[in-house]
Amino acid sequence: MQAKVFCKTIAKGIQAYYVTVDGNSIYLFQQNYRVSNKEFFSNGVGVHALGKFRNVHSTSVRNTLEKIPSYLRYVEKEYGVEIYEKTKRRKQGYNVYYDSKKKGFKEPDDYDIA
Repeated sequence: MQAKVFCKTIAKGIQAYYVTVDGNSIYLFQQNYRVSNKEFFSNGVGVHALGKFRNVHSTSVRNTLEKIPSYLRYVEKEYGVEIYEKTKRRKQGYNVYYDSKKKGFKEPDDYDIA
């Protein structure tokens, strides 16, 4: 299941942002209320869509989108959850190496150990 980031209004003038991973909601941060952020994040935004600014015209939403990845990396370390695909691959021990002589990618077991 893909992680989603959403916001809730917790008090007058304050929004709290959460990430949902495997059915658990984890608190990220809070900031001042903005209508554009409420509209953008109210239904949840997938983690893969956080880096795409093409359809975002609000400065407030852009600034919030720039802030979220650092909080997500912290949550991954602190809670031991896997949010990004890169983290999932790293935990599985799957690495792909680039071979500059052959101009291509190799699996780790293809290397000769001297």
